[in-house]
Amino acid sequence: PGRCQRRVSSFHIADTGLFVAMGQPSNSRYQAVRRFARRNDITFVVPQRVYDELTTDQSAVENPPVDTAIEAGWVQVAAPLPFSEPIVSRVMDGVQRYIANADDRPADEVERADAALAALAAQQLSTGQPTTVYIYTTDIAAGEGAETVLASEGYGDSVTFVNGFQFIDDLLADDA
Repeated sequence: PGRCQRRVSSFHIADTGLFVAMGQPSNSRYQAVRRFARRNDITFVVPQRVYDELTTDQSAVENPPVDTAIEAGWVQVAAPLPFSEPIVSRVMDGVQRYIANADDRPADEVERADAALAALAAQQLSTGQPTTVYIYTTDIAAGEGAETVLASEGYGDSVTFVNGFQFIDDLLADDA
């Protein structure tokens, strides 16, 4: 007692692809991710750009699955990214360049939502809380880009890319 213990806290960022892979709330993949979040007391955070991608085509879906998850309390939308913070804009640009090189296309054609995952991680890590960030994405280049660029910013030990498809498959295998 009396000693300061450094509390390890984690932050979980999800991308559009994870929600697309989960499908509708009635789907076993969606239910497995929801159970994982509840069992581990995790709230997945989506950048505003990801939320916008998931809710653009309102005519097709009455209540998008991401809104169902938000209402249930295991997903939340992040505050808008502060691009005036140098680390946020540096990481955003770095990840866009990484993905552009990986996919052999111009950086300005890279989805800004993909780079926003890493920018949100950088913004959170730069505050000193959380100490660990998990980025759940189905886009391999975005996940590897986030890890690479955040490592160059000194956060290599604090960031983990989680392949969204593999994550869901593992949860389903655990439930079987």
